[in-house]
Amino acid sequence: MYPLPAAAAVVALAAAVAGALWWPRRILPVGAGAATAAVVSLVATVVYTGPGDNTVAQWLLVETGAELWLLTQVVRRVPARTAALVAALVVVAIAMSPLRVGLWLTPPAAALELVVVCTCFTLLAAIATGVGIYLRRLDQERERSVAEARRTQRVQLARDLHDWLAHEMTGIVLAAQAGQLTATEPKEAARMFDEIEAAGTRGLDAMDRALRLLRDAVDDPDGAAERPLTHADVAEVVRRFNASISARVDLDLATNLDEQRPEVVATVHRTVVESLTNVRRHAPTATLVRVAVTRTAATVTVTVTNQGGRPPRRRRRRRGGTGLANLTKSVEAVDGTFWAGPDAVAGWTVRIEVPT
Repeated sequence: MYPLPAAAAVVALAAAVAGALWWPRRILPVGAGAATAAVVSLVATVVYTGPGDNTVAQWLLVETGAELWLLTQVVRRVPARTAALVAALVVVAIAMSPLRVGLWLTPPAAALELVVVCTCFTLLAAIATGVGIYLRRLDQERERSVAEARRTQRVQLARDLHDWLAHEMTGIVLAAQAGQLTATEPKEAARMFDEIEAAGTRGLDAMDRALRLLRDAVDDPDGAAERPLTHADVAEVVRRFNASISARVDLDLATNLDEQRPEVVATVHRTVVESLTNVRRHAPTATLVRVAVTRTAATVTVTVTNQGGRPPRRRRRRRGGTGLANLTKSVEAVDGTFWAGPDAVAGWTVRIEVPT
């Protein structure tokens, strides 16, 4: 007696349950299920010839609830053009479904009453569409946030690789060049090989650290973290640099650096690493290198100066260096200022100021 209303309700409910349990990440089945439920509903509304009693009304409520859920999912997850077509079909099916009861009441419902009821069902469909649009925008915003976070992680990883590896690899190259000049002096050559081995080990450790950070970022993008840099890390960079170069190295390092924000200490560390790496690359004949990290009540200032050395004119400058550009971005990210250029003496100065 009620095969069509029951069939429409069963199809809509089956599509909704399948969409919730078996198709949660599949776009096409959700759209196809919603379209099928809407077509069956429209056929039932057009073909059904009564009676319009409570049993039909109960089937109609089940069907309408399932179709509203399907409508929300279609608008949220299906591609825009397909979603518009399927959603329009579902809205029409929901809006016309009260006719299945109202036309076959005894006595028949008034035309105004049918219009009011159909309008109410249309408003329910509009609300479900609005909820789907809202959820779709939330999903898009989340995807943009994830993509931006991943891009930021890739840029940060590239900067860290530059800081960690370029510093050590440059030391290896210079030690190897010096070893060629001292090949006839066994003790000096042995010392150079020791420096090469130590720098290579540190480079491998840096690569392992970068890969570990990358793995942690992939496994847990929100939880990946590394040990905060400290005063001792900055001093260690200068110490290793001093051991690998013949120039005199003066260090003036503020003792209260660890009291600063972690991002400030990280920026100080990156500035020192990049500046000393550039001294190795471009001023190997420098006679004096000064590293000063000072603090006032409002700022932390880092100044790295090399004097008495210029890059050899015959040596072609290596391409692809992005250290100073990346350093500028790092300083600006913490609202600091950056300056680099030649000083009054034959040499080069890098200077940053970071607010505390």
